[in-house]
Amino acid sequence: MKLGSLDVDSPYLLAPMAGYTDKPFRSICKTFGAGLTVSELISVNAVYYGNKKTMKLIEKSDIEKPFSIQLFGGNPDTFLYAAQKIEHICDCININAGCPANKVVKAHSGSYLLKEKNRLFEIVDKLKKHIKKPVSIKLRKGFDENSINTMDFYKELEKRGIDFIVIHPRLRSQFFKGHLDYEHIAIAKDALNIDVIVNGGLNSYKKIEEVKQLTRCNFFMIGQSAIDKPYIFEDLINKKDSIRSVDFLKELIKKHFTLMIEYYGEYLAVRNFRKFFHHYTKGIKFSKQLNTQINSAKTEKEVIEIIESINNTQ
Repeated sequence: MKLGSLDVDSPYLLAPMAGYTDKPFRSICKTFGAGLTVSELISVNAVYYGNKKTMKLIEKSDIEKPFSIQLFGGNPDTFLYAAQKIEHICDCININAGCPANKVVKAHSGSYLLKEKNRLFEIVDKLKKHIKKPVSIKLRKGFDENSINTMDFYKELEKRGIDFIVIHPRLRSQFFKGHLDYEHIAIAKDALNIDVIVNGGLNSYKKIEEVKQLTRCNFFMIGQSAIDKPYIFEDLINKKDSIRSVDFLKELIKKHFTLMIEYYGEYLAVRNFRKFFHHYTKGIKFSKQLNTQINSAKTEKEVIEIIESINNTQ
């Protein structure tokens, strides 16, 4: 299956999410069939200055193929420098023009670029001229009600060489709540010759089928729902919505934590794993008690004991 020039095993892709799509989590999603994995949001300024923590975030596992790195920034020259520095690590560069976070927007990055489209075009032009790997873009349908993206804007991105576009059909002003305008994506799909990927609100096979019928898109990017249930990619490939057993979840949690230990070491793994554990235990009996315990855990041994105790709380 082709996504632009990339070979992908499935049309269901993992969205970039700050604080979540690190190497261990991406590896988990890949084993369940994610067709493409994408890094966390990577600051071009941090890459420029060689920030060690940032360079750690773009490490990938051997099974991540294809793998995309998402960059955010506002300076076209710095953007190009960062892209050239990390190009050898990935199969695709993704431009972030959708992040609604205040600190990102204040830095004239993320969804702010939808207000300064000429600057965004300059970034695209520089990357397409100097980067050999495919270049994609992830954006929102507009910054606010007064600046909704036009089809001419999307066509201009296509004309300048963007390989594929990911659209989250909310405005920046909506952040992560409110109506998802899938009809906007449907119009963009009809207007463009490149692949248009749907992102936002995709939490089940049933939902995917509804959105597919509405938008006629072939590719779908899963974000929040993948944190809750990374096996959603396997469900989508199998065309069903499954309910997994507690034993299955327990083994999954253990596997994920083991990968985090290998990647971060004990101290950081224990602390970074807490947020994932909270998602995994949604709907499990006594989850509040389990989450309180995991928040207090400080060692690998303590975390493993809490995971092993899950069956005993049912």
